[in-house]
Amino acid sequence: MNTEVPRRVLPGAARVASLWVLLSALACGDSGKSGPADARPVAPRATAQKIAPTDLTASATTTSPTFSSYIATLPPATVTASVTQTLEANWDPSLQSLNYPPIYPQGWAIEYYAGSTKLATTPTTTSEWAQVSRVRAVSSVPLDVEGVDGERQAIVARSKAPRVTVRERYPLPSGVKGDGWDVLFDPAYTRFYNVHHHNNLNQMLCRELATGNLCPGFPINLTQTSIRSTGFIDAASNKFWQPTVTDVQPFKLAWDCVDLTNGTRCARPVVLSELTAAHIKKPDASNSDLKNNNYNDHIDPVVIGRKMYAIGFASDNRTFITCLDMATGTECPGKDLGLPRLGNANQSGLAAVGNQLYVVPGRGFNLDCYDSTTWNRCSGTWPQPVSSISSSPVWAVPGANGEIQHVCANNVCFKLDGSPHSLPPGFAAEIQAHRVLGNLNEDVQNGGASSYGSKVAWAYGITAPASERASKAMCWDMATDAKCGAGFPITVPVLYTTIFDPENPDCLWTNTDNGEINSWRISTGTKGCTTAGATRISFKTPVSVPRLSCDPESRVYQYKSFTLTTPGRSTYTSATLTVRDSNGKPLAAWSNLPIDPANPVVDLNTLSTLETGLTPSFDVAVAGIDTSSIEPESEIRVTTGAPPQLCWDLSSPPFAACPLGPALANTTDSPPRETVVTAKGAITINPGTPTSFTDQPLRTTVATANFDTCGARLRATVVSLSDGSPVAGAKVFLLDSEGNPILDSNGQPVSAVSAADGTLEFPVWAADYTLKMSGTDSYIPAYMNVTAGGSGTTAPVSGTVTSNTVTTTANQISHVQIAVTSNQPTPPPPPAENDEAWFQGSGCTAVGGAQSALVVLLVLGGLAVLRRRRT
Repeated sequence: MNTEVPRRVLPGAARVASLWVLLSALACGDSGKSGPADARPVAPRATAQKIAPTDLTASATTTSPTFSSYIATLPPATVTASVTQTLEANWDPSLQSLNYPPIYPQGWAIEYYAGSTKLATTPTTTSEWAQVSRVRAVSSVPLDVEGVDGERQAIVARSKAPRVTVRERYPLPSGVKGDGWDVLFDPAYTRFYNVHHHNNLNQMLCRELATGNLCPGFPINLTQTSIRSTGFIDAASNKFWQPTVTDVQPFKLAWDCVDLTNGTRCARPVVLSELTAAHIKKPDASNSDLKNNNYNDHIDPVVIGRKMYAIGFASDNRTFITCLDMATGTECPGKDLGLPRLGNANQSGLAAVGNQLYVVPGRGFNLDCYDSTTWNRCSGTWPQPVSSISSSPVWAVPGANGEIQHVCANNVCFKLDGSPHSLPPGFAAEIQAHRVLGNLNEDVQNGGASSYGSKVAWAYGITAPASERASKAMCWDMATDAKCGAGFPITVPVLYTTIFDPENPDCLWTNTDNGEINSWRISTGTKGCTTAGATRISFKTPVSVPRLSCDPESRVYQYKSFTLTTPGRSTYTSATLTVRDSNGKPLAAWSNLPIDPANPVVDLNTLSTLETGLTPSFDVAVAGIDTSSIEPESEIRVTTGAPPQLCWDLSSPPFAACPLGPALANTTDSPPRETVVTAKGAITINPGTPTSFTDQPLRTTVATANFDTCGARLRATVVSLSDGSPVAGAKVFLLDSEGNPILDSNGQPVSAVSAADGTLEFPVWAADYTLKMSGTDSYIPAYMNVTAGGSGTTAPVSGTVTSNTVTTTANQISHVQIAVTSNQPTPPPPPAENDEAWFQGSGCTAVGGAQSALVVLLVLGGLAVLRRRRT
């Protein structure tokens, strides 16, 4: 299931990811096993552990009234045949909505429906997602199954390793701007990526290796990007991660996530750290301030397993090594290592060798080492002083045997235990003469260095004299202690980085300030890589073995065999198989195993998945044939960790069940409403007809209309026009925006009477309204003025005034001010002391003449009495 949580989830959703991890473990794994060793066997397992399910199963987990996660799982196919399978789900879109693509088996196609209408494209906007009521996942390519192994599905994964023709140069596509910094390749080696640096068009770019064309959905905007902008692709999930800093207060250290399968941001696009950045975001015009912009406060990522580490410059001038678990998309528990304060990105660096992290927190600081499993300082002699001029990058350097034996802070190098280096003398002299320097920038390091096998490459620059200024790329082979080829150093204008090709050991890539990415043939130092000759054939597990379940870790439960099916048995003289682990390192016991042309099957039953990791590769070297003219093919037999699954999240936003249109609101809570989500599945044993499994209805409850989430308060204040004093007892009617009266539960027009302080209130569902007041014996309306939720003043017509439209918003207060004049006779002034009272007015009332005459006589009599007392 998706471990990412959408932005719309309410408080409490931070637990969704961790809850989902638990749910996945229960639904996708073997609940009877408790430890990693049980999840991934070293040796074959007994095949009759459990009885395999025979029907579709489904489950739901509701973590809040507004968020539910669902899983539908097909039973393993018990036949040995080619099968086509489907999984689907449907729901009521008025109560729940899909906000991002579901997780479905690798290589399947996903279809979206609004009612019975199939959508032509994948939704991208909130409104498009909201109309989806059904999803259907279909296996695009038939799956070859070989029955069950215990309760698990046994399959034959057939795949090809196509030879990709690499272009010499990849200029920026038309209409795309930006530059830098690194070059990353997808697991299938069909695409490459780069991230534009120092927040100058903070985008991720993707291009097809064969054509240079933009990949669908790209470029993709990121949060912020650093001066050395790079990240890593988690091959198990096919997601890209990069360290970043949020661009709004409180400026948190964070990680960006991009879903490379769908070409979109991940469902949870940004994962926040608990740490706050050391600096504030500078104005856009300050991108040239490379030292103090907070986009550099999270930088220099490295990966160990599925955990990403980076340098984080945090508030209070603290420096941390941050950690992200890419498997769960959450921040790892970390530790304050007490790294030097006042660190800075302009000469910082971080490298990983094994479980050890080598770090320089900025210019003027030492090189130190920490164990990522214990957070203790590494054994040996640490820390070590480095150059005060340039201490970046920190990079791992191999020995003549291709094993990493040294770590360097730019050109100051040590053995892995901190003792003096034993580098080949030729390389030691060359790196001292030409230290790492990107784009000739002496102040802020934006150059890169890399290693592959026994070779290392780095960017450097000639800065003086001015007539000879140039950026260069150098490649050095530790095995021969000489340049990799006669063409080195290569002049590459405005060079940032040098990157070894992951598939072709005779290919080097460069990325530059002008946005152009080039490939170079290492053996000659000339532009343009070639795939001719002994380029290895590589079948990678993330590409060759489909992930059927939602959890990448259940892709393979046990490997069984590898078969080279193409080239044919009669077309080569000999071949060998080497298994590389997830880090690309050959496994000693699985290196150069002979493949018999007469029976090209290698038994993998004892291959440990603990040793291979999640994304190993099966590399084949073939002798006696030109591999560039064929498309190699293989069969890998495995037992999967789980059969096909469809996993999706549905959210019920607080306003999903809100009444539509204007009405008087109920201020008491409404009980949750039950809704049904239905999962369906089918299997076709080719070339037969589909057989449907039992539909699985999943009943969950969702929030219904609630005043706290859907309601608003429309208030009015009635005041006297003459002096602004509050007016009590004034009746105001509630209308819709068209002037129609809002009716109560008895069908009567809704009204309210102002209190002693002149106020009145209507509890309403969020919508558009107007207010109306008519003249009475007591008051005549003078005007209405909308002061919140709209604007404008209206005057009475024929003694009645109606306000402009008032737009009410959930959890907000709208307001109208109403002024009135009195419609009552002015009372006589009280008599002054020692003075006569004077009668004012006609003395007449609406009751009639008898009472009026009596009042006059009483008044005159009172005046006569007063006069007699004074005399």
